[in-house]
Amino acid sequence: MTDTVRAVLLFAAAVVVVAGCARSVDGSPETGAVAGPATTSAVTSAPKTTTTTAPRSTTSSSSTTTSTSATATATTTTSTPAPADPQAFAGTAAGSYYFTTPSTKFHCAILTGGDLPTAGCHGPMPASAPKVPGAGASGTAVTPNAIEVTGGRPGQFASAGDPRFYPLDGSAAPALSYGLPLQVNDLTCVVDEAAGVSCRSEAGHGFTLSDSAFRVW
Repeated sequence: MTDTVRAVLLFAAAVVVVAGCARSVDGSPETGAVAGPATTSAVTSAPKTTTTTAPRSTTSSSSTTTSTSATATATTTTSTPAPADPQAFAGTAAGSYYFTTPSTKFHCAILTGGDLPTAGCHGPMPASAPKVPGAGASGTAVTPNAIEVTGGRPGQFASAGDPRFYPLDGSAAPALSYGLPLQVNDLTCVVDEAAGVSCRSEAGHGFTLSDSAFRVW
């Protein structure tokens, strides 16, 4: 083989190689090559997990503070007031103690200087008060002007010719406050704003008097 023929063959071979490369660069499939299906890389997305947070149940414990307003069993203690000082009501005669009710309707006294200690009052008598024998008028029934009690005798109405239960010197007697007992020996008097004036003896006798009602025992 001559150099000329060899050169031609080498050139032809080079042309074939260059042509093959050119077809491969264009992207055209080579003859006889089977193009397989495009392989798509399957990306499997994991299912989205939705976490549902249950609403928080807010129980508002409205602290109902039951004000136990110290339902402390209130023990009611009824205390008897201390007695009045008898010397504050003493009259000029020994053993005599005079007072008026706060309304000044009744004038009363506790008289202990005689043989028969007596507590009594003068004033407007209720219309229901019974008639009594008139002082100095035998057999005549009159409206009483006094009520009294002694130790051993029940309370009773009386008609006194000389008022016994006013201070003898004509002075004004002090008022005995409501609910304040005046006690001298076995006789006690007390004034109640609603019921009136009451006097009683330790023997269990007495009276209660107002200008509209009375009770004797």
